[in-house]
Amino acid sequence: MTISALRNFHTKLIGPVDATSIQARIFHEVSLLGIIAIPISLIVNLFIGVPYVNGLLAVTFLCISGLYYNSRYLGNLKSSVFIFTVTSNLLLTVNYCFNSGIAGPTLLLFLLSVVFTVAVSPSRKSLFWIILNACFVAVMLYVEYINPKLIKNTYANREGFFVDTYTSYLAVIACIIIILSYLVKSQEREKMKAINASKALREANDSKTKLLSILSHDLRSPLNSIQTFLEILVDFDLEEEERKAINRNLLKETKSTQNMLFNLLSWTKAQMEGGMKVDPVAVSYYEVMDLCIEGQRSAATEKTIDLHSEIDRELIIVADLDMLKLVVRNILNNAIKFTKPGGRISVSSERTETHGVLIITDDGIGIDERKAENLFTMNSVSTYGTSNEKGVGLGLLLCKEFTEMQGGRIALKSTPGEGTSFYLHFPLHQQ
Repeated sequence: MTISALRNFHTKLIGPVDATSIQARIFHEVSLLGIIAIPISLIVNLFIGVPYVNGLLAVTFLCISGLYYNSRYLGNLKSSVFIFTVTSNLLLTVNYCFNSGIAGPTLLLFLLSVVFTVAVSPSRKSLFWIILNACFVAVMLYVEYINPKLIKNTYANREGFFVDTYTSYLAVIACIIIILSYLVKSQEREKMKAINASKALREANDSKTKLLSILSHDLRSPLNSIQTFLEILVDFDLEEEERKAINRNLLKETKSTQNMLFNLLSWTKAQMEGGMKVDPVAVSYYEVMDLCIEGQRSAATEKTIDLHSEIDRELIIVADLDMLKLVVRNILNNAIKFTKPGGRISVSSERTETHGVLIITDDGIGIDERKAENLFTMNSVSTYGTSNEKGVGLGLLLCKEFTEMQGGRIALKSTPGEGTSFYLHFPLHQQ
């Protein structure tokens, strides 16, 4: 078996980290160690001349096997710990009497028993088990002290005594190492969770600060413009052409503000608990682009931008229709915003073995590599377009998040002064 297969097998025996408590995993690990070690101890006891202890070991083996099954596969950890603690104290008391008393390894095993019980028990019950264990040991030592003849030395020779003591010591050390390693790993895991939670909280707070900054700055500017235009219309007697020009500017600012608010609300909804629901369906790139281009046609015409589309009519992808429209609208709006009057925006498509790719290319002002790195993050700074259009620094972040939520991918290539190309990759619909 490979190392990976062994680890997977071990995980199945112990229980997965994300679905099994640390107490349960310690219990299972030590139980398995006992299931492996007891048969070896049976052979060692026959060799060193203490066969009477083997009866107790056989009972212990059956008890541990049953308790392991009860906890790992029936999910009854509490009852397994309770039965183990009571039974181990009773069996170790008998072992003390039949295995040389204070001269044998039983006190080491009592120490192991209490360490193990404390590790797998709730903290509020640990004190009770510690006191119970100490009482058992105190009674045994007192009985042996006042009546040493009740305890018999069962070792046939000195070699047997040393071998039994040493093997018991090794078992105790092995179990304590396992328990401590689990506790240390658990502490490290909890520490990392706390660090990650703190980092996530800090990022969320930064996002909130950024969002408030956007609301206070980017939305205030167009609203001030709308207010100014309305005040001019109310306070001054304007010529018809001047009035029409102001009305056009009002409509432009209103549409811009509406788009900002829609992006803000969409992004906020996506960040809320539960997020937005994704409904992937078969979608035609051509039909989506046809609708989105028509929606942006007036803005492009106003800047005398040639909006050209060559998309494969047969290209069907899997995406959420509403989310895809929002992504495409934002990219088109961004392209119009940063393309100079008289420029050109072309939309095309490609097909790979697994994905349909939508390409939106403009011959606008482009963006340098340093700024491109932050374009899809909250660190992106909103800037004015070639005709002084104002945007909000969430549009492309929203595009990235919504594209990835649908199982797609967004990328861009840009050269300052020459233009930008956005690439939308979505899985092909398998007919």
